[in-house]
Amino acid sequence: MIVFKVLARFFIVVLVYVAAQFAIAVYDRLNFQHKPMGSGLSIAREVLYEAVVTSFAFLTYIIGFVNYDGVFLRRHGKRYPPVLLVHGYMMNRACYIYMHIRLALDGFRVFTVNLYPPLRSIAELSECVADKVDEVDARTGEKEVYLIGHSMGGLVARYYGTSQRGRGRVKGLITIASPHRGTRIAALGIGKNAKEMVPGSAFLSGLDAKPLPRIYSIWSTLDNLVVPPEHAYSEGIPNLSVPFQGHIAMLFSNTVYGHTVRLLKGDGPDF
Repeated sequence: MIVFKVLARFFIVVLVYVAAQFAIAVYDRLNFQHKPMGSGLSIAREVLYEAVVTSFAFLTYIIGFVNYDGVFLRRHGKRYPPVLLVHGYMMNRACYIYMHIRLALDGFRVFTVNLYPPLRSIAELSECVADKVDEVDARTGEKEVYLIGHSMGGLVARYYGTSQRGRGRVKGLITIASPHRGTRIAALGIGKNAKEMVPGSAFLSGLDAKPLPRIYSIWSTLDNLVVPPEHAYSEGIPNLSVPFQGHIAMLFSNTVYGHTVRLLKGDGPDF
């Protein structure tokens, strides 16, 4: 009984936290973008679902300290290049656990990385990706990987793809809810990487000046953490939008997963 009470109180805290984020996103959309909203019911439903998946992400966070990649690798062939999942701000590999399992069941060789210490600059965090790609190469014998980056992870992966260590190593990059042009909510964050995600930052300007890797952006029209949501893609980046899906919820979305697999298999639009 005590456990249920603790979990209930925990969920209420997360629900308030997520509702506050959506309130900022809705306020920005109505007052700065002057764009119409969906129905109140659809927004409330998405707030609730985002709270559920965010709670799940928090509760499974401890699992992410264990490198469980090998659990899903034994039965896989070599039809597709390896896939490396790169998580976002203040998260770890466990946030991808649902997508990881689905990709593994669909025959992909999936690897994960933790970006630690978590408050370093995006350039510094890209070294974690570089080290992991070298590890994947040693393990599979393949020089190129597909990168899937959620949130800040998309920027980390994008920076890696333009770095000296990343040249010729990225088969393609799919970003999910990544603030390519920054997010206003980053002003409330801590750490070097949060400051770099503020719109107009020197880091983002420098990143835009670099050549793009083969990239595709999947984004939500009402993201509770990428504000405004259109900042999840930039000029020259092909993109797909999904309606009214929360920031973490996109990792649990059948629609997002379908787009991702089609891109990985080459069955969808070209990078």
